[in-house]
Amino acid sequence: MLMKRMLLLAVLAGIAAGTAGCKQQDAPKLDRQAVRLYVGDQVRITVDRPVAWSAADDFYATVDADGTVTARHVGTTTVTATADSGSAACTVEVQPRYDTFEEPLYELFGQPLSVLKKAETREILEENDTSIFYKGERPYIAKVQYRFDKGEDPVVFYANIFIEKSYKEEMRNFFFERYEYDGSNDCFYNFRSIPPIMIAFDETEPEYIVVTYFQTHKL
Repeated sequence: MLMKRMLLLAVLAGIAAGTAGCKQQDAPKLDRQAVRLYVGDQVRITVDRPVAWSAADDFYATVDADGTVTARHVGTTTVTATADSGSAACTVEVQPRYDTFEEPLYELFGQPLSVLKKAETREILEENDTSIFYKGERPYIAKVQYRFDKGEDPVVFYANIFIEKSYKEEMRNFFFERYEYDGSNDCFYNFRSIPPIMIAFDETEPEYIVVTYFQTHKL
């Protein structure tokens, strides 16, 4: 009987030792769980073991093999460190350096004019059969124009912002921080919006740059 008890205890001890040996490691430990950066800034996230790094959306931020995060466009994403034992994530918030103007309500393109009027908070300057003009919210914004078709409840299909030419460089930096740039036709795109938006410029006006927002399709 004594021998059987000793044998049973030995077996149980062996099982316990095997279980302890197979215990999984904890997930990787990062030196931070969130970072806030300006466009163009970098920060290195350190971790307690070898990992593979990945970014959820590299439009907003990228991460290289040593954990260096580079902020690319305004918005929020996550970077993740993955090891055999698990993974850990860090939230990356990218802030703008430029807050030049309030953009038109392009998410309402394709919607009735009545919907736009309820949502737009700027002061109406003028309205005619095909356009409605709002007062710019900054001294260097002359006006914001929405174009719409004719009908009982006309539909909005694009918008123009009239900006003083002295703000050209700041305006372009504003867009570089937020959107994809196409150097071949000097336009910016927002393919993440619904509907997708293309932004183009007209500098033929004597005092203002006309910035046009209209719907597009990703090629």
